[in-house]
Amino acid sequence: MKKNTYYFSHDYNAHNDFKILFLRQQLGIEGYGIYWFLIETLANSDGILPLKVIPALSMQMHTTEAKVEAVIKNFELFEISENDFFSIRLNKNLQKLQDLKETNSVKGLKSAESKRLKTLNNSTAVEPQLNSGSTKERKGKEKKVSNEYNTFKETEAIKEQNKLESNSTQKVLLENSNLFRKPNIPTFEQVYEEFIRKGGTKEMAEKFFEINSGLDWYYKNSPITNFRHFVSSYISSWKNNDSKKIKTIKNVHTMTGTEKAELYEKQKIEYAQQQKLNESDFEVLNFEDI
Repeated sequence: MKKNTYYFSHDYNAHNDFKILFLRQQLGIEGYGIYWFLIETLANSDGILPLKVIPALSMQMHTTEAKVEAVIKNFELFEISENDFFSIRLNKNLQKLQDLKETNSVKGLKSAESKRLKTLNNSTAVEPQLNSGSTKERKGKEKKVSNEYNTFKETEAIKEQNKLESNSTQKVLLENSNLFRKPNIPTFEQVYEEFIRKGGTKEMAEKFFEINSGLDWYYKNSPITNFRHFVSSYISSWKNNDSKKIKTIKNVHTMTGTEKAELYEKQKIEYAQQQKLNESDFEVLNFEDI
């Protein structure tokens, strides 16, 4: 194990705990994996996390928010306090680990102090007929031991401070990430005004507003904070589709009966797909500008 690897107590028989068995019976091995992912994340966050991180955690685990929330709330594996959740057992283990570190730190300080006193005692036991050179050497050793002791205390303090700063930074980065931004939902009047300003129509604005309202103004877990970035691309896509339809109509007059039947079936499928409000409506949009 690497020297700076963080770890916590892990019960190797946890899979036979009755709460875990119930979890596995309901959600399978995926639920078991979600549980230990949550435990590890809590261990890296001082044992407690806000419930609002559930979307971020589900994204990291490539699973649904509903499953993560179920593992947290439905199996008595975690405690919920207002807007946070934590594990009592994990926090006890983390406290034991912290107590052990503090005990070892105190032992290290005592050991260093004992060595320093022993060195001093050995130095004072020398015969008084020491010359000035020997006295200087003795003082040099005392100073070296004292410096080593002070360096040890400073190193321990720096390690503890770095750990606290690291945990704090992780929390700040997580809470300020794009995952917790909310969509800026416009009114239909704002959407309609923007479409007209950029050469669109009311029909385009209505369709755009309907699609995005159905998706809660999210796209692939990313909030739409400025709908205006999408208007030009949407209008362009709409006009391209209209152009294709016009071209198809002109070509119908030269088609055979079989070709007309195939075109009719193809258009029925395309229409059905459009009514499902699937993601093909957004193929031309550039979401890097959000």
